Amino acid sequence: MSYINEQQNKRRKQNFTASKNYADYLQLDRLLNAQTMLSSQNGRVSEDEHLFIITHQAYELWFKQILFEMDIVSKLLATNLWTNEMAMFNILKRLGRISSIIKLLIEHFEVLETMSHYDFAKFRDYLKPASGFQSLQFRMIENKFGLTKENRVNCCKSYTECFNGKKSDEFERTSTEPSLFTLVCRWLESMPILQDNIVWDQYRKATDHWLEESIKTDESYSDKRKLMDTVFKCEQHKCLMDQGNRKFSHRALKGAIIVNAYRNEKGYALANRILESLVDIDTLLSKWRYSHFVMVRKMIGHSSGTGGTSGSEYLRSTLSDSYRIFIDLINLPALILPDTYIPPLTELAR
Repeated sequence: MSYINEQQNKRRKQNFTASKNYADYLQLDRLLNAQTMLSSQNGRVSEDEHLFIITHQAYELWFKQILFEMDIVSKLLATNLWTNEMAMFNILKRLGRISSIIKLLIEHFEVLETMSHYDFAKFRDYLKPASGFQSLQFRMIENKFGLTKENRVNCCKSYTECFNGKKSDEFERTSTEPSLFTLVCRWLESMPILQDNIVWDQYRKATDHWLEESIKTDESYSDKRKLMDTVFKCEQHKCLMDQGNRKFSHRALKGAIIVNAYRNEKGYALANRILESLVDIDTLLSKWRYSHFVMVRKMIGHSSGTGGTSGSEYLRSTLSDSYRIFIDLINLPALILPDTYIPPLTELAR
């Protein structure tokens, strides 16, 4: 009986495959007929509106892929990565793909800028009150990456007011579930080598030795000493967190420092590449925001946005460090000892 069912399933799959051609598989009829130009309603079609629609639809498709990759990374980060090298390779591949997509999205601005502000003005009024500010998928990407409500720039309306029904539920869900930032912190905090203080004590003593040798030759010694105190003194680190100048917990920061310092050691090379990939994505998102700001300023100057925001001024306000999720990883090079001072890992520490 099972053999018969297996053969029937096989025939069904073959028939399904045979009935699909390229256009059917990609649902091109739906996809290629989803560009309705509002400027055509008054009989004076603005040809550049077509480009505007296509570009933003492409953005949304790529946003969907980014969310897909982020979900996979989040699931992998929730496992015990320190004993799963294959999972770390998979995370690295997914993060690299996200970086490549964002680079492509930045290049989309070059295509949009082939349209002049005169061309845009011909159909801009038809967009109101629609706005890129209302892109649910981009807001979900921000949530999943780790941007909190507290760090978002206050605008003409709350982000939740842009959505209703299922969209509002999706936005709220992604703002409350563990973000990539939270999962990365937990991963770093769980580093086996941090379960005792042996390696960290070695690293602290090596730092003291480096600073002592810097007293006579380095005029910035006192600044270095103060900075390194924020690394080794938990209360000083907490003060920086309270001021919003650091985001990682003290233990997560220690983990990031150890990973970076011993990036050439077995077991830490992949982890360090993952941290570097997160910095790449964070940096690319900042570049995307900047490119968006530059394009909008060029297109509408100081005019308000079609969705009621302050337009380019709102976009300018999102360029601050409050939108940098992994700012601690970006600032990490200032907290790392020169390689010549880093103590070797002991057999016990391994």
